Amino acid sequence: MKILSNHVKNNVDPRLVGTLALSVKEAYRFLDELVQREKIFQKTEMKKVWGHVRHGLVDVGLKQVLKSSNIPHEVADMNSSRYKNGHTYLMVETKGAIITPAKTLSPVSVPKKAIFRSKGSILNKNYDLFAIEEDLNEEYSEETPPFLILTYGGADHKLDFIRLGLPNLDVSGWKDQIDIINAPVLLSNTKDITDDLQLTFTAEAKELIERGEESAREEGI
Repeated sequence: MKILSNHVKNNVDPRLVGTLALSVKEAYRFLDELVQREKIFQKTEMKKVWGHVRHGLVDVGLKQVLKSSNIPHEVADMNSSRYKNGHTYLMVETKGAIITPAKTLSPVSVPKKAIFRSKGSILNKNYDLFAIEEDLNEEYSEETPPFLILTYGGADHKLDFIRLGLPNLDVSGWKDQIDIINAPVLLSNTKDITDDLQLTFTAEAKELIERGEESAREEGI
């Protein structure tokens, strides 16, 4: 199955896939450092907050790396929770793709049901697995992008996979997925970007921890 890989190759900025992977990897790396540095983070009850912080770091990382990469894009950071500082979701629109990130249990898992993902997947209604490549290129291009989900995760809070997936209409399964964890980073200023990202994470970390603790309390954790 090469529907998605062909689309990415033909219609997406060649720097994008490696940039997405770099963002997620750096977010996980910073979280590991944060846990080691902040002793309170190592308490058993505080592990419930790690997910909130990781989610925030991935979103911050994606926004910062995309901005520094000069890849043309637009971002929307929306609230999907009834709580003031609750869960938010990131939506990135760039040439050939509309992308939102999500943590999943396994490489093939689909994120839990969410209205914003269901709405986004409507863009994929005509993306037929059995269509020939020429028809797909006419239906989906850089001007008419499909809705994609960037999934990541692993056991014991470690990063084992990063994938880009094309969900079906109701986001109950995948029409196609590609593994991007080892995608090459085609950016000329990678070190400058990672240095800037470290500073950005450091500046955001205190607020992310506080938001995570508040959300955990509001959810009864």
